[in-house]
Amino acid sequence: MRFVPLDPDAYERFASSTRHRIFIPQLPEFARVRARQGYRVEYVGVVEGPTRREERVVGAAVLVYQPWRRFLLKARLTYGPLLDWDDEELVDCFFDGLKRHVKRNPRVVSITFNPLVPRAFYEDIRQVAENPQARKVADQLAGLGARRLTKEFYERPDIQIRYIYTKSVEGMSFEEATATLAKGLRRRFHNEGRYGVTTRFLPPEDFGVFDSLHESTAERTNMHEITSGARELYTGLMRELGPERAILCVAFISPSLYLSQIADEREQARERIAALEGRKQTKARDRELAELAERLTTLDSQESQARKTAEEHGEDIPFNAILSFRIGEELILLLGGMDKRFAAYGRDYPVERAMFKWACDHGLSVYNTFGISGIFDESAPDAPVLAFKRWLNGNVEEFIGTFVIPVRPRLAKAVGALD
Repeated sequence: MRFVPLDPDAYERFASSTRHRIFIPQLPEFARVRARQGYRVEYVGVVEGPTRREERVVGAAVLVYQPWRRFLLKARLTYGPLLDWDDEELVDCFFDGLKRHVKRNPRVVSITFNPLVPRAFYEDIRQVAENPQARKVADQLAGLGARRLTKEFYERPDIQIRYIYTKSVEGMSFEEATATLAKGLRRRFHNEGRYGVTTRFLPPEDFGVFDSLHESTAERTNMHEITSGARELYTGLMRELGPERAILCVAFISPSLYLSQIADEREQARERIAALEGRKQTKARDRELAELAERLTTLDSQESQARKTAEEHGEDIPFNAILSFRIGEELILLLGGMDKRFAAYGRDYPVERAMFKWACDHGLSVYNTFGISGIFDESAPDAPVLAFKRWLNGNVEEFIGTFVIPVRPRLAKAVGALD
């Protein structure tokens, strides 16, 4: 068993065949995009076999070097490495070899990584058990010189997400999966196309539509705006992965379609009123007539809203979007954006419905809504977001966190590369 640099083909073969869970930063496509952006990227791993000719890769990672304090570098293995964490010999071999490897570059001061090792197991937001593997891994990493960072992603942008919220849809059709949702979300997912809303999947050339919606969200929340480098990364990933694995879903408002829907419903209501008025008076009849009269009043209000939207914003208005990536049998909803001026049109959660259906229609196992803060009360910075995600009747996943290993301890401490 030995640590070695890998060529891109060897890493790609390993990544395509491994049983280990992979998130975006460990994809070969991610590595290629980062390299085109000018980052130094390497593939590293551990090989094992009776002879050199028969060696196979048993653990690996994409290693990206992050510039630090102008002249220095941090080595980052984001959501990696990919290996069997129960194999202590393999873990030791990987990190001992990694430290020797990166130390050959005099500019590297530290290694940062965050393994996909569960710390605990949950039912919804309630922790039901700790993962015994987590303590063992943490102790082994401490023995290798690693220290866990205590900050969270919402406190510092270079810290990776530690808590996610996922929903199992394995073996389910869209109809079967929606039956497992909370009643409020289930009802909304059954109402496709109301309010003049349609959804479309857009190519990377139309990323600007998503960009403006994400910017609108960032302005009113603690989210970070998409930098030019991040924009280049996401569009590059979309091109590398193609429309089968990178999905940009955008919801559009058509006021003219909405007005047509209102007119149709109004006509149906009036026909029903006429039919009821010809019947014998009963409590049930009078109650339905009152409900229909109330509905006609609501339709008048909705018509005014639709006409105002058309006058001020025109036709075909993007207002909600999600950027998602398929990795194996998992759909990861990475980023979202919403123009709150049009929140009334999004009451049926159109892009969430579209992506949930996409996951079911493509036979995926996990619908991953991705990051949450891990704070499960009203003080959470993402409390409204978590409240929505819980309608999925899924579960929290918690990982063991982000770790740092000093490569040149004194220099790393002096330049703040260990915090």
